[in-house]
Amino acid sequence: MNAIQPDFAVLRDAIAAFDPSPRVEPNATISVEEAFLPAGHRGVLDLRRQLVVGNRGMGKSFWTHALLSGDLRSRLAEVYKHPQLANADVVIGFNGSSKESPTAPTVDEITSLYAGGCDPDLIWRAVMIRIASRALPGKHSGSLDGIIASLGTDPNLYSRILSQADDESARTGKTLLVVFDALDRLGRDWESIRQLTRALLALAVGLQSFRAIRAKIFMRVDQFADQELFRFPDSSKIKNDHVDLFWRPAELYGLLLFELLRDPQASGPLKELAEREDAIAALPNTGAQIWSSEETQARIINGLAGEFMGSNKKRGRVYSWLPLHLSDAAQTCSPRIFLTAWKKAAEHYPAPAGRAVDHLGLQEGVRQASSSRLEELYEDYPWIQPALEALRRQFVPMEREQLFELWASERVVDRIREKAASDESRTPVKFLAGDEPSALLSSMRDVAVMEERANGKINVPDIYRVEAAILRKGGVAVPKRRG
Repeated sequence: MNAIQPDFAVLRDAIAAFDPSPRVEPNATISVEEAFLPAGHRGVLDLRRQLVVGNRGMGKSFWTHALLSGDLRSRLAEVYKHPQLANADVVIGFNGSSKESPTAPTVDEITSLYAGGCDPDLIWRAVMIRIASRALPGKHSGSLDGIIASLGTDPNLYSRILSQADDESARTGKTLLVVFDALDRLGRDWESIRQLTRALLALAVGLQSFRAIRAKIFMRVDQFADQELFRFPDSSKIKNDHVDLFWRPAELYGLLLFELLRDPQASGPLKELAEREDAIAALPNTGAQIWSSEETQARIINGLAGEFMGSNKKRGRVYSWLPLHLSDAAQTCSPRIFLTAWKKAAEHYPAPAGRAVDHLGLQEGVRQASSSRLEELYEDYPWIQPALEALRRQFVPMEREQLFELWASERVVDRIREKAASDESRTPVKFLAGDEPSALLSSMRDVAVMEERANGKINVPDIYRVEAAILRKGGVAVPKRRG
């Protein structure tokens, strides 16, 4: 029997010290050392695939800003086998920033142009001309207003400037990659956001005629579900080729181990644990996800937290139980929420003997993560809060008719409308189509807060149900907050 006994107190302290960032702010800098590279994200970085779709917290803004780092791009090119990334010239086309930039328009600039009656297609063409002109000295580097005015008198300006920039990039072996993020900040109502987004998508399809100019558009799941966005010629070329951004359980555990390896105090004890469990191969020492078997990775997790969510397998295995109970209705879990659950588990007392955390801590971690996840979603989708509050102390799954009766009795749709009186973008985008209760349910499904099962009943996954005080018969109970 191997006598190695890692210092679990050090590992526990390191997990408790995790500081999962709530979001990547516009113009943030991401270093090579802090970037964990999940194997499943290869498609996100494929320059041929221009549309990436992901829910809040899945990494849209992370990848947007990771692409701006030359050192990190070289690392991505090596790990993901996309050599053209190393020679890419990456520029932000829009990221919801209020800071002035020589390339990307600010939120105020975009909304002002659109409110002034400017054609969305002309706005994006002007943005691309300004960006493409960087490689063509003496070309259009001024205000968008001026470039838009030039487009009015010179209809061939866009194709001429981009063709010249395309030839120059191809000659030097480079690719001009223009990244767009935070599209929900393009306007203050969904109709203007929809018009501007649709024009951007159409422009991206047109870029496929160039050899060395591409767009990378990061989009929220609820916007992607808006079919009106794709009502333009050849829209299938970008819609059908989109990449879904999500994390597999093995990638989430890989991130956990990566964060421990980055901690100078915890790295040694973690390696001792992996050696004891004959699982050294599962450690992502280089920051890239290792496709070791899940069984190998699970042995390290079992060493950190125990194998079962209780005294035996009847309560479930930790390795599968945790991602399952942190996942939304689309079976996806955000990395920040996953690390938050571990952090809270390590803060739970009393500390277990012979491991870093135990099943009681992880159950508390799920409850705390549920609270954090709801706070995140309420920021992006404020209409979720009254929709869930109406179900407080009710059992799920429930019939669709019961759900609509609860929403009607609590005036949920009216309350959403009232709170969004000065900012229509704070309602579901599908309210534009009418039939608001059905639109609200459809929107709740789009963001994976609710699921409609094969028997027609509506369910709410644990990650949202627990903190929202919604009840469910059977299954694994999650403890509620004391006091």
